[in-house]
Amino acid sequence: MHQILLVDDEPYVVDDLSISLPWREMGFEQVHKAYSGYEALELLQRYPIDIVVTDINMPEISGIELITSIRSHWKHIRVVMLTGYAEFEYARKAIEEQASAYLLKPIANDQLIAVIGKLQEELRSEWETWSSYQRTMQTFREHLPLLRDRLLSELLQGRKMSAPQLQERLSQFNLPLSTDLPICLAVVRPEEFFRRQDMNSMLLFEYAIINIAQELFQNRFHIWSCKDVHDYLVFVLQPRDDIESSGNPADEVAQAAYQLQNHVGTLIGGGLSVVTTGWGGFPDQVYTLYQSAISAIRQHIGSETGIYLDATDNSGSQPVEILQPLYEPPLLFHMFEANNWQGIEEKLNAIVSELVRNPDRSLEHIHETRLHLETAFYYFAHKNNKMLGEIVGNPLLEQAPFQTPDKLREWALEVIVLLKEHFESERLNSRTVLIRNVHEYINLNLHYVSLQAIADHVQMHPVYLSKMYKLETGKRISDYISQVKMEKAAYLLIHTPLKIYEVSAELGYSNAHYFIKLFKEYAGMTPHEFRERAL
Repeated sequence: MHQILLVDDEPYVVDDLSISLPWREMGFEQVHKAYSGYEALELLQRYPIDIVVTDINMPEISGIELITSIRSHWKHIRVVMLTGYAEFEYARKAIEEQASAYLLKPIANDQLIAVIGKLQEELRSEWETWSSYQRTMQTFREHLPLLRDRLLSELLQGRKMSAPQLQERLSQFNLPLSTDLPICLAVVRPEEFFRRQDMNSMLLFEYAIINIAQELFQNRFHIWSCKDVHDYLVFVLQPRDDIESSGNPADEVAQAAYQLQNHVGTLIGGGLSVVTTGWGGFPDQVYTLYQSAISAIRQHIGSETGIYLDATDNSGSQPVEILQPLYEPPLLFHMFEANNWQGIEEKLNAIVSELVRNPDRSLEHIHETRLHLETAFYYFAHKNNKMLGEIVGNPLLEQAPFQTPDKLREWALEVIVLLKEHFESERLNSRTVLIRNVHEYINLNLHYVSLQAIADHVQMHPVYLSKMYKLETGKRISDYISQVKMEKAAYLLIHTPLKIYEVSAELGYSNAHYFIKLFKEYAGMTPHEFRERAL
């Protein structure tokens, strides 16, 4: 769907064009109107307009000046110039200024439709060319480092992905790793020297560290890296199956880690702490290995600097497992913000299923889940300027600790349903108030009312307001304005002695002939005939 802008300093020309052509059938989702060059430029800055139809002879900003500005800022826009026969030579300059077409007044509708249809086809062809496979692949290659970084970051945060899914993504991103081989991680923490740098300098240093790491690891390992939420650099290392090595992969990782510390200290002058992990399946154990490295930094390195640590757990002790579905993305906080109620329920079911599946989960895990859920509930309510207790009731929030996952699920679902019902009802009420405010403003300002004026009154963007109004009423705002104007015109014609041109002016129409045409379409007769029949 396209958008078109009609421009002429004679309002009846613009208004007549806006209603005399089947714009929606022609493929236009919105028709904008401007009565001066200045107003046209303002609309061009606000909306994604594709075609401009403009008069050539206008005061203040002429059609030629308008098209010059369009060519400077919006090169994709097609422009149709309207000109009188006496201005034919003047129109030639419009062609030189890259007008797409020009038409002589008076304009025949079928002629204008044909010209606009041709321009729409040009736009479609241009878009298809721009969106060609070659251009798409070029854009993809430009964003490839960011896509690789984001995918690894998601795996580190616990995103679940099957081996076939990941293998397909790895192939798309030109990463030579295989889900059939194990991996280990090297987590690099830049020390004080790097933390003192500004953002731009730090980006260059991180790039240098990654390049040095690739030089050291690439002869023996495939390597994949990203920066994590702690501003650490994380490297996934997988032994290359195309190179034979007599050494122990773990020893080779440790040796390269030591070299990385030395090279960075010598070449850049900053220190690093490096933690390497044991080996695990890919991708299933990426999250677990990463958590072991972060835990090792926290527990065994702390504020010390320049440390290398092998985080392989040889102690034989049984670690306390975290409740992973509770913390893997998307988080409950994000789903509440998006009003993703189905996702919230699915997340809750996944958490409770994990509690039920693993009998080793303690009551402490159930208590942890409840605290996490309550925090999300309070966050969502407070962010929407509500007190949670007022929505769900304090007795529900003050229940005794739960002993089973099923009781936890039952309680959480009850709170979620109450939250959903409250905010869905509030949302519908707010829309009702919005429509009432729009109608009140229109009724009080029929002499001069526009979409922008209404949007300013209700403090919304005009495009968003139009969509909201159409969603709630099934009609366009312009349809309602026209209906109310015609209804008031009918009242004035019957109950007042105002002349027809005075009724037209009372309703904001600058041209009485245009008003008569609209009223005839509304009532099936002219205003004069309507008044005569009512008497």
